[in-house]
Amino acid sequence: MGSLVSRLMATCVQEEKELEEKEEEEVVEEDENEEEEEEEEEDPQPYVPSRPLPSEEVRDGYSIREAHAALDYYNANHTGAEYELVKPLMAACVFFKRRMWYHVSLLARRNGQTTAPPIEYFFAELREGASDSFIVEACTMIENPQSCSGNKCSLCPTRYEIVHPSEEELLCGKEGDVKDFLRLRNLSPLPFTCPVTVPEIEIVVEK
Repeated sequence: MGSLVSRLMATCVQEEKELEEKEEEEVVEEDENEEEEEEEEEDPQPYVPSRPLPSEEVRDGYSIREAHAALDYYNANHTGAEYELVKPLMAACVFFKRRMWYHVSLLARRNGQTTAPPIEYFFAELREGASDSFIVEACTMIENPQSCSGNKCSLCPTRYEIVHPSEEELLCGKEGDVKDFLRLRNLSPLPFTCPVTVPEIEIVVEK
């Protein structure tokens, strides 16, 4: 009887040992698979767009209506110092408080000057109005965009590089607003073809 028990115990020990060895082999195999997956992730295939990227002119058309509406608002409040649109730069939008809200950056220059006027950077905040129109809440000239580059906005992704006035001046984009945002796709197709810094623009003044 004792020998039978001994044989059974020896058999159980052997089985447990084989099971442990099998589990160790499986763990090693899983680790090797994870390492292979990490190597594949570190060397991704280059992105190939499924359709041709739009021209800069087409891309600008995605936010040109908002840019014109913003400048119309600015000019109405600055009689004698009106500006005309040079180029829309960037636009971001969210659904907030039952309305679409937009933050737009653009370049503009003074109207009616006989010498080449400087090109200025503008920020605008708009919301959806009636009949496919816009209600402009603010359109602000930012004379030194670099000095405002650290200003925060919860509406605009950082990569859009939209320069804002202080957070206190925003009606949409404060830190506490983000919980009520419904994120939408950017107005402009990616990748962006339009520069976000002030470009060198040649201005020809007719004599």
